Amino acid sequence: METVDELTGDEGGILRVTTLGSTHIVNLMRGTITRIPGVGRSASINDVERPLRTLDACKVGEVGRWTMISDDYLTECYWHHTSTIQRIERLTGMELVKATAEVALQNIAAGDGLFTASEVAEMIGESDAPVRQMFTSGQLIGLTWKDELAFPGCQFGPDHDQVAAFVQPLIAAAAEFGYSLRGLTFWLYSPTTYFGGARPVTFIDDPEALESAFRAQVGVEW
Repeated sequence: METVDELTGDEGGILRVTTLGSTHIVNLMRGTITRIPGVGRSASINDVERPLRTLDACKVGEVGRWTMISDDYLTECYWHHTSTIQRIERLTGMELVKATAEVALQNIAAGDGLFTASEVAEMIGESDAPVRQMFTSGQLIGLTWKDELAFPGCQFGPDHDQVAAFVQPLIAAAAEFGYSLRGLTFWLYSPTTYFGGARPVTFIDDPEALESAFRAQVGVEW
């Protein structure tokens, strides 16, 4: 894999910056950056894809510094200082696919949450075992993330206390097409022409429309 010693922001492409404790996906095609915390590292407000504002320093062997455009009108910008940068790699092939998926999951976690089985059990008033059984029997959408089963928060209603009506019909439709629950999760959060460029997750209050759009999209034969 191609490595570089420094980023200025003019290189283009998608790169992974590895520090002592975490990694950062720098998408210079979209102009965004995403922190992916390493094991044992605390969560940060920057653990989501954010528009890059300035790339002040990003060089192997030194501390990284950059700012990001704020989504809070009371805050001018977000800033980030890294630990010492160990490696900068240009991503291609499967490494690019994996990094893109990880950024998507970070965005989902920051938006609706990606909850553990224990967290789901507490929310819906169950124990871990029934929650895992609900997953294996097609009653919950889940996927493996960071070596643990995780459940997108969009399926638990506005108060996160019950399973939403769209979940089981959509899982059943996915099973008919041999579509994985991981793939279904990404479908929910990816813009589609079947909803005019909007993300399907925006329409979870209309289970029939959601299922119809899913069947139409995954059933297309090329």
